[in-house]
Amino acid sequence: MFTGTSPDFNPLAQIHPENLKSRAAFGLEQELANLTSFQSVHESDSDRNKWLVLRLYEALNNRDVAAVHQLLNPDLEWWFHGPPARQHMMHLLTGVAPDDSFVFEPVHVEAFGPTVLVEGTGSDLGASVYWVHAWTVGSDGIITQLREYFDTDLTVTRLADSVNQVHGATSSSSSRSHCLPVWRSRIRDPTRKSLPGLVLAI
Repeated sequence: MFTGTSPDFNPLAQIHPENLKSRAAFGLEQELANLTSFQSVHESDSDRNKWLVLRLYEALNNRDVAAVHQLLNPDLEWWFHGPPARQHMMHLLTGVAPDDSFVFEPVHVEAFGPTVLVEGTGSDLGASVYWVHAWTVGSDGIITQLREYFDTDLTVTRLADSVNQVHGATSSSSSRSHCLPVWRSRIRDPTRKSLPGLVLAI
């Protein structure tokens, strides 16, 4: 587990064009196009945040250093749960492993205000791996936090009054201390009966 900020933040340092991977390009471009067309008429903060995060994956997979710099806070707060060998995002952003060719392939994206949840897959040394990212996007459109989970069954909860505010309802004082599940990871590895479970409160 890794927690804290990234003091040696250097997005995509030393990563060369020959490492470019495009396996996830079509899906990302399609999702970005859908969100862009939707934003033109019905833009919301959640939609904008989803678009920014998907743009980040596009930049990472294309090894687009300038775009990554524009989207991420230099003092990105980072929390990691999973096998140490799965720290591909850290390798990409700090340049500690310039030959890391891992490609993040988003499958599901959901936003709850400033928090954007993304789950996806990737191939690591021929093995299919599963990941979940919880990004925090600031009001200025800059991504400030990442909570990263590999091979983990994640459940996300929110305070009851926060959920009710989203749906325009009121909550009693007795329910305000309760957390309600609002999201759970959906991708399952058929070769494994279960994954370690964690709960994230947002």
